Amino acid sequence: MTNHSPAKNINARRLTIALCLTGSFLIAEVVGGIMTGSLALLSDAAHMLTDVMALVIALLAIKIGSRPADLKRTYGYRRLEILAAALNAAVLFLVAFYIMYEAWQRFQNPPAIATTGMLVIAGIGLAVKRSKPLKFYSPGQGRMAKRCPASFF
Repeated sequence: MTNHSPAKNINARRLTIALCLTGSFLIAEVVGGIMTGSLALLSDAAHMLTDVMALVIALLAIKIGSRPADLKRTYGYRRLEILAAALNAAVLFLVAFYIMYEAWQRFQNPPAIATTGMLVIAGIGLAVKRSKPLKFYSPGQGRMAKRCPASFF
């Protein structure tokens, strides 16, 4: 007997769609940030990288976390989710410290920024980020299932 419920399959599919959207636009923001010299785009790309990590962790958690407990792992594989979330938080802190360092360097020696290109890419990025919660909404799900993914992104 398999452990795959229709809800898990739907959530995995939605997470995969969000991962593809975020991952592809992450690449666009890195390229755009380098081409325009925009720290805002590069820092948002770093933030999107942590979003990609969180989505990968969520997909792995669906797959691995559904394994049953055994004698060695009496709580099952749920601890893996907690460790992965801690790793994601640590990466967010590292990204924040790097952005602060880079911002300080740019205060000392401000570079020229291609603002039009930066604004176009940032606008598309905003649209991509705002479309992800819509992928998670399902009228049949409980209140937390509706609220949590939307607040996450």
